[in-house]
Amino acid sequence: MRHPNAGHRLIYRPAVLVTSITNAELLLIVLLLLQSLFGLLWLGAARLRLARRPAQHWAAMAWLVAGGLTLILLRGRAPQWLSVGAGNGLVLAAFVTLRRGIQRFARLPTSDREYGLLMAIGVSSTLGMAFANLSPLAAVLLAAAAMAWTLLRGAGEIRDALATEFGRTAASWCALPMAMLAALFLVRAGVALVSPAGFQSYLQQPGGGGVAAAFVALVIALLVQANLIAMVLLRLVRRLQYRSDHDMLTGLLSRRPMEQMLLAESQRQRHFGQSFALLSIDIDHFKKINDGCGHAAGDAVLKRVAEALRDAARDSDSVARMGGEEFCVLLPGTEAAGANTGALRLLETVRDLHHPEIGGKPVTISIGMAVMEAPAEPIQALQRRLDQALYAAKAAGRDRIERAAPAASAPRTPSMPEDADRADTAVAA
Repeated sequence: MRHPNAGHRLIYRPAVLVTSITNAELLLIVLLLLQSLFGLLWLGAARLRLARRPAQHWAAMAWLVAGGLTLILLRGRAPQWLSVGAGNGLVLAAFVTLRRGIQRFARLPTSDREYGLLMAIGVSSTLGMAFANLSPLAAVLLAAAAMAWTLLRGAGEIRDALATEFGRTAASWCALPMAMLAALFLVRAGVALVSPAGFQSYLQQPGGGGVAAAFVALVIALLVQANLIAMVLLRLVRRLQYRSDHDMLTGLLSRRPMEQMLLAESQRQRHFGQSFALLSIDIDHFKKINDGCGHAAGDAVLKRVAEALRDAARDSDSVARMGGEEFCVLLPGTEAAGANTGALRLLETVRDLHHPEIGGKPVTISIGMAVMEAPAEPIQALQRRLDQALYAAKAAGRDRIERAAPAASAPRTPSMPEDADRADTAVAA
């Protein structure tokens, strides 16, 4: 016959197990599981080559935190050198790894000597508790100071090193959770100094303390992980945006952003009456370079010419590759005389280049120049005048500058050949 209390044993034993876990322990267990999952997430990101080196550091950081939390959960059940000393040591190692990953992400030199000193503090405090009767209070103060120092330094590096890439506001937000976590450890050290007896009792509580501390640790840990993810996504988005706006071979702006800038400059000219100039540049006889020396040589010439144009242009000018061997330079706030001076500087700079890929022969460019002086002139009309000027420069023998006729007296654009080489053939005939 079945025992009458057997069913009660099956029902209430799990309840006893659940109620033996405090709320603080439950929160720490949740944090432990989340850190383990974040470790897997960062490992996957590293294998996908999303910030590979930093992601490897952050995966290790998450698992070190999980190990430290496991030891913290043993407080009140295991020796204090293990649950306090070793637990804090693992968490300190996690923050050191976190900061080193941030330095790799921000392309900063790593502070390995400093990290060696910090880890020596963590190991010494653990060994001191185990073999030299170092008080748990002293060990906690040492670990808290080392953690706060590491986190504050990491927050400062995020704010300063990534401000140029992400903007000062975004970089400051990314640094904030680490600064908050550092403040939490400083508060913890202050409480220990003010009430050492109470803090000693706190260190002996199962699960590492109260619900409030565990909840705050959970929230800030999630914020730190969210900000690390945000940093990687911000860089990915900016790289995608850069690739959509720039020519991958030369690094110059591509056609679409140049057209947008031209439209904005035209609207500004209509409102404020400030003229601007536009240069259309074509490398002379570029097809012969590709046919005679190969496309690799042609690409090398393109990159060298693009770099020369970018370096010779003013900081306020915008240089774009419009396609093939054609470039465009926008000169805001420039009259005809200034545009001619800038175009001449570009012409001479390219002429002085040396190109070993084509036997050291020089490469020249033809430049068409148009100045937007009439606010009522449509952009399409300006571009037609610019095309006329470029074709005139090529027809006149290349390696020269031709200015477009003013808008009021510009003749109607004739039908032009489909490409520059056909145009050259027609001129030669």
